[in-house]
Amino acid sequence: MTTINKTSMYAVVSLESQVIGGADALEFSTEIRKLTEQKIQHVVVDMSAVELINSSGLGMLVSGLSIMRKVGGTLVLAEVPDKVKGLLEMTHLNTVLQSFSTIKQAEESL
Repeated sequence: MTTINKTSMYAVVSLESQVIGGADALEFSTEIRKLTEQKIQHVVVDMSAVELINSSGLGMLVSGLSIMRKVGGTLVLAEVPDKVKGLLEMTHLNTVLQSFSTIKQAEESL
């Protein structure tokens, strides 16, 4: 489901083409928790490959944000496809989940 690239300061988590919750949501939450246990304070979620996301997938992202905030960290989105941006705006999650055009911009914001 995810690919993780880490530095000492942050991790980039790359999602696959379909983000529909279920087992993927559990795996995502588990990985985010593991990152916090490794003292990673910031997570950039690479959304560039995402073609389909549903409400469970959106909930998964919000859950990841909540986990990171509990440890004083952040979770931001990068390379969000236009279709997903529209969904984030329609659900007003764009006010909760910060997003950046590129991974580099997201990394620089941390």
